Amino acid sequence: MRGTGNVIRPFLAGLSLYSLFGLSVYFVMGKAEGHLWLNSFSHPWGDTFFRYFTETANGSVPVIAILILILVRYSWALALGVSAASMGIIVQWLKRGVFDIPRPAGFFGSGVLRSIEGLERASQFSFPSGHSATAFCLFLMFALLVRKRWATCLFLIWAILAAFSRVYISQHFIEDTIAGAWIGVGTTLAAYYFIVSYADRNPQSKLNRRLWP
Repeated sequence: MRGTGNVIRPFLAGLSLYSLFGLSVYFVMGKAEGHLWLNSFSHPWGDTFFRYFTETANGSVPVIAILILILVRYSWALALGVSAASMGIIVQWLKRGVFDIPRPAGFFGSGVLRSIEGLERASQFSFPSGHSATAFCLFLMFALLVRKRWATCLFLIWAILAAFSRVYISQHFIEDTIAGAWIGVGTTLAAYYFIVSYADRNPQSKLNRRLWP
């Protein structure tokens, strides 16, 4: 993946630091105390911001992005589609078929977590976080396609904030977001290498065409 190192290295470094921080909290303080400690850093503006910001990693966002990318280049749209589909299958299989771990609302029960106006919390299928996987799948792909330093920084920060938003609003524990983020990174790098890099090496491939003239 020549020429993409300036994107991949910062993303891996940023996610590694986020993972180190989150796992340090988890192992030092424990699952319950660690989450309550992280959740204690709150503010009314943060409640509003993260409640809406978390939706930038909603599962419908990649669908919209794929429809837009079809107009630009088929290989880009296909790579994101394959990455998002693979990520979704892995996440749902782990959530429902392997772990079935309660989310913070189900783990703590009522009256423990602080409420956020207008927010309904799910109680089951916590590990891994689908929003976190979607965030890193989507924004790493965007960064790989743009390949600009400013874009890499913007998309990395966006992905980390989207992942952390799940912890802030108590939809997930931080270890859920870490696992989800790494799944998103893995499926994106695989899809980019096998589809976009292949199309770049083969200029005559139909994958280099686009829907828009």
